[in-house]
Amino acid sequence: MKTEKYICDIKGCEKEAENKSTNIQVIFTTEQNEGRSVAPHLANVTIDICKCCLDKVLKGNYIFASGAQGHNEYLLKK
Repeated sequence: MKTEKYICDIKGCEKEAENKSTNIQVIFTTEQNEGRSVAPHLANVTIDICKCCLDKVLKGNYIFASGAQGHNEYLLKK
């Protein structure tokens, strides 16, 4: 039997994501076509996030994202 394990998409977090395919708003610092730097803007994305990281978001940290064409990096900042 095949089992699947979802890992949190937040950079540096290796915990299992209990909240898989979560639709959440993030701050992008790059454009989504070619990855060039742009003024920060909000976007809705679907990510896998663990309970610990989600708790940090709910306590005031925000998820910043960079990358292009679906190859994005997510990290938490205040």
